[in-house]
Amino acid sequence: MFRNFRQLLVIVVAFASAAPLSAQDSLSMRVVRYYRADDAGKTLVKAFVEVPYSMLRPGGSGTDGTMSYSVSARVLDSSGMSLLPEALSWHTRVPASMQAPRAVGIESMQFAVTPGLYRLEVTITDSASGRRAQVTQAVEGYRTAPTASDLLLSPAMRVPDANDTVPQPGEMRLGNTLVAPVVTLRLTPLRPQASYLLEAYNGSGDEQTGSMEVSILGQDGSPVTRTPPTPIRLGPGGGVLKGSVDLDGLPEGRYTLQVAVNAGGATTQRSAGFEMAGLEATLASQQQTAVAGPTGGTAGDEAYFAAMTEAQLDTAAAPLVLIARSRDLRTYETLSLDGKRRFLVEFWRGRDQTAGTPRNEERERFYGAIAYANEQYRVGRGRQELGWQTDRGRIYAKHGAPDDILRRVQSGAAPPYEVWRYTRGRPRYYIFADRTGIGGYNLIHTSDLQENSLPGWMEILTFEAVRDVGLFLNVDFFGGSSGSQF
Repeated sequence: MFRNFRQLLVIVVAFASAAPLSAQDSLSMRVVRYYRADDAGKTLVKAFVEVPYSMLRPGGSGTDGTMSYSVSARVLDSSGMSLLPEALSWHTRVPASMQAPRAVGIESMQFAVTPGLYRLEVTITDSASGRRAQVTQAVEGYRTAPTASDLLLSPAMRVPDANDTVPQPGEMRLGNTLVAPVVTLRLTPLRPQASYLLEAYNGSGDEQTGSMEVSILGQDGSPVTRTPPTPIRLGPGGGVLKGSVDLDGLPEGRYTLQVAVNAGGATTQRSAGFEMAGLEATLASQQQTAVAGPTGGTAGDEAYFAAMTEAQLDTAAAPLVLIARSRDLRTYETLSLDGKRRFLVEFWRGRDQTAGTPRNEERERFYGAIAYANEQYRVGRGRQELGWQTDRGRIYAKHGAPDDILRRVQSGAAPPYEVWRYTRGRPRYYIFADRTGIGGYNLIHTSDLQENSLPGWMEILTFEAVRDVGLFLNVDFFGGSSGSQF
């Protein structure tokens, strides 16, 4: 029977989707199942439907009219009988301004079923035109207790702090985690992080130990990359396994993310597909908003800065502190509006590695990295510190995405920490720790001589965590000592 059947609206502009929406404006659906042993062995089903806004027509009057559509859903058993006498339905309203190319909404629903085969049907009807689209998908209620749930992929997952417990638009709550659900995960070179979540079940009364490993598979099923095994512990009943993988440098194409869980003497694999967009298409769209200026795209430096206001020019100049000499920026502060514009044009012209072409790829890369850092590494809600001003954002803007990342959640006295390793060019690593508990990761140790390390960084991280980092980096931080003290 149905339980907690509800809707969730998400606004997504997939600016670098691998393929445009079809002329039929077809719907797509993703179903993720969880097992509930404490509810008579029922299967909890979460379904997500992607609604292309191109199928909608504005209603109302004036340019500020809204679009709306109705959602109708029903679940049929193997005999064709509906689990409820009538289909469940609701309405969703969307601002007319959201009818942009490849803009979509996500409708989500949740229900529970007993063991067996079912069919979920969802129909979307445009209120203004009456146009309809339908999508169906088979759903199987677990007949026996599984070892793991289906795999959920997301562009963003987060654990809220005490001051930020309300889901933001486009988020749903799964346990203590807020998730941005999608039907198909679409990554870009500027947003290459894939988050994953699944439940692993432990039917025994004892704790199980094991490991979890994440692999990226190509279209032919062959492994492209694989993470080192991560130790896991599953108490009686099981637990939630989650994490993220940075896929910077992954070529454009379609892939599968596979999670292998080794526990209780058995290996369980769960997988889900995703797409990686190309760099050129991503930059062409990202540059429209990277510096919040009215000019963007792949135009030359003069055109890029030509129509910016002084405030926008200052916004573009501020992060140059990461790569420019301080005396150059002191000169910038004394310039007129036209002088600031000429300064920025000349600054980036001097760093253009393909001077014979109209594009400046280095400028595009830098401001794309700044835009990513501002979105990914901003700390807390309402903080004035921009993402590129944080330690992680600063390193990302200067050097790009790391080649390898080790991420650990809080364990015992050790705070959450991340280790970034760069193997291209001059090898170096950076160790960040979240001593605030709200995502404020600070650089505590690095092999980069241009950055500062904290003298007591090993005490901050604790012995076990330092040993974990050393194994990841193949660095002996204890000087050959195996003692338990620093």
